[in-house]
Amino acid sequence: MEMLSNEAVIWEGHPTWRATLSFHIKGLLLTVALFSLLLLVDWAGVNMSAALPVTVLLVGVGLTVAAGWVQRYFTLYAITTKRLHIRQGILSKTESSTNVDRIQNITVYQSLVDRIMRVGSIDFDTASNDPKDAFRFAGVNDPQSLRERIMHARDSEHSSGPDDAQGGLA
Repeated sequence: MEMLSNEAVIWEGHPTWRATLSFHIKGLLLTVALFSLLLLVDWAGVNMSAALPVTVLLVGVGLTVAAGWVQRYFTLYAITTKRLHIRQGILSKTESSTNVDRIQNITVYQSLVDRIMRVGSIDFDTASNDPKDAFRFAGVNDPQSLRERIMHARDSEHSSGPDDAQGGLA
């Protein structure tokens, strides 16, 4: 991300590994279920390779771990004194940014599991009504603290803005 003049990075990071645990658990449960089904079919006497269930287990675990890592590693969130920025993707990239002074509401979401894992998601309502302009930092550590940093940046940007239309006369 190219910085603007008088812009400094407040926070930059990826979704935390703890936030991807539910994805990993679901993938591993699906893999174990398929593995168990193949063992049951083999036990029932259907003729198949003995290596098939083990291969399915190893490939399923490998794909689950790799997909979770890729999703986490290739998502980058950044907050500067002037902008929010999200970059996602490997071969094709999607980058979104908005000025912090356009942020109207900041909402932190944490499920019970998220609270136990000390992670959460932060939704930003901007001055736009377009759903494409929705911003979400998913799977971040200590989302309440991050929300406070963003609010501080937004309030600093508002207070250091240009003078009012009266030319700053008091």
